[in-house]
Amino acid sequence: MKAGCPDVRLHDLRHTAVSLLMELGVPPHVVQAIARHADVKLTLKVYSHANLDAMRQALGKLDGRLS
Repeated sequence: MKAGCPDVRLHDLRHTAVSLLMELGVPPHVVQAIARHADVKLTLKVYSHANLDAMRQALGKLDGRLS
């Protein structure tokens, strides 16, 4: 730890930025271009973490449709 900053790898910062872009709803092909992945499949496989709120919203829509 230098200057009171925790040890953070550049890769960790990149992963956080790309994860946040996906969570914010940025289209996967745009995130792919920013991350410079060769294939959007990689972007989707690694970074499409479905968060709990998104899952609740999706299930709520289904519940509304079935009611």
